[in-house]
Amino acid sequence: MYYLNAESMISSFSFSGVMDAVANAMIQIETSPNSLIAPLRNSVSLEKNTLMMMPCLSEKEWGLKVLTLFPDNPVRLKPFINGLFLLFDGSDGSPSALLDGRTLTAIRTGGVGGLAVRTLASTHATRLGIVGAGEQSYWQVRFACSVRPFSQVILYDTIESKAELCAERIRKVLPELEIEITKDTTFLLKHSDVVITATNTTTPVFEDSPMYFEGKTFVGIGSYRPDMREYPDALFRAISNIFVDTEHAFDETGDLIEPLQSGVVLKKNIRSMGAFLSREKADFTAESGAFFKSVGYAAFDLFLARFLFQRGVENGKAIDLGI
Repeated sequence: MYYLNAESMISSFSFSGVMDAVANAMIQIETSPNSLIAPLRNSVSLEKNTLMMMPCLSEKEWGLKVLTLFPDNPVRLKPFINGLFLLFDGSDGSPSALLDGRTLTAIRTGGVGGLAVRTLASTHATRLGIVGAGEQSYWQVRFACSVRPFSQVILYDTIESKAELCAERIRKVLPELEIEITKDTTFLLKHSDVVITATNTTTPVFEDSPMYFEGKTFVGIGSYRPDMREYPDALFRAISNIFVDTEHAFDETGDLIEPLQSGVVLKKNIRSMGAFLSREKADFTAESGAFFKSVGYAAFDLFLARFLFQRGVENGKAIDLGI
């Protein structure tokens, strides 16, 4: 059995490899849904804090991710997410690897967002807006900048010190980027070609005005519960190209539950990314704008854990525990 800590995982991945692993998971979910067993994630909460358990079984590997989510941690400058991922051999059930769950989640979510940008955003996009300045946002910038020629990032967070820390971290790895911190999400919206949101807000972070959304690409990776919502109805009035990572999103996020209930958007007009990736895209143009909503899925973690485990063993970064 091997252990991959944050350092060994980060040194073992490539941006394209992570996005390809996530894309392969989405396509397999769409084309061979019976080949994966991934029940809806189970969670228990104590007050506002949550413990989440996400299993996924395939013929080759079994996986289980356990996460803790503490919403008040960022105020204390501690990680919002902590956790572990267990990878098992699907042929005999023996443990193969233990991976840092927070890093796996951050890289996987970055890969999902990056895949959305790679697939949906205009190739001419140069301005990236980021709402939320936690761990997820750092990786969203890294992956997005690996697939589009962004020269400017506009960053917003309700806690300005978090935005400053995030900007400083990004500058260390992408010094050529112009990074601007704003206190106004409308300013961010007006001056961005692609917008990625990564918050746990219960009320939309943008004004309810369709003109601000037209022709832009939006990637929502926050709002993972029915009571959370990052986008107003105006988004759905301005954009008709709407995608989800899996159909579980219809039941898990307020960004879809509320607009569907009110009739602002119809379920039949929302496509899964797996279906989009596995079929012709003649009816889509990036210039018309798009919205991609992700709530995460255990199969994404399983496919990525397999990729990181294999790469870690190959490059000697995985630590053999002798178990």
